[in-house]
Amino acid sequence: MGALGAWITLCGQAVDRQWNRGRAGDLLLYVNAQDPGSDEIGRVLAVQLRKVLRESRARVVHEPTAVRVASVMSAQHDNLAVIAYDIALEIYRGSPAFKVVKPVQLRVLVENYKYQVLCRADFKRDWAYLVTEALMKDAELLELKVPDRPVDTSRDNIPTHPGALAFLKGEPLGK
Repeated sequence: MGALGAWITLCGQAVDRQWNRGRAGDLLLYVNAQDPGSDEIGRVLAVQLRKVLRESRARVVHEPTAVRVASVMSAQHDNLAVIAYDIALEIYRGSPAFKVVKPVQLRVLVENYKYQVLCRADFKRDWAYLVTEALMKDAELLELKVPDRPVDTSRDNIPTHPGALAFLKGEPLGK
C-alpha cells in the first residue's frame, strides 16, 4: 500500500510539471523591434522554453515599439515580454511615454544585467514557476537570475512573480 501511495504521489508531481495552456495556443515572448538585444535574448529564451516545455510552443513576436509591447502586455495576460530594465520600469510606473497604456502590473520572472523577462501580475503561478524553472536550466547562457523582490508599495523595482519566487526558494510546484 505504501508503494502504491508513493507512486500516486510521484505521478501527481510529474503531471503538475507539464505545461498545459489548453486552447490559449503558443506562449508568446514580445520584444521591442527597436532593441536588437531584446530580440536576440528573446530568440534564445524561446529555444530554451521549447526545449524544456515543448508543449509551450514558445515563439518571439516583434512589436514595432516599446509602447506597443506595453499595450499588448496590458491587454493579454498569458504571455511574456523581454524588455530592457529602464524601459520595463517606465512601463511599470506609467511614465509619460507610456501614458496611453497606463501602468501595467508587471512581474519579473528572470533577469540579467540588462533585460527582464516579464509577465503580468495575473500570470498563473504554476506557469510562472514552470517558465522560470525552464529558463534557469541554462541560466549561465544569458547570465540569468531570479531576483528576490517581493511585492511592496514602492515602485522602485518591478516585483518578482510569486511563482518565480516559489521556484527561487525551492518550494514545490502547486503549493
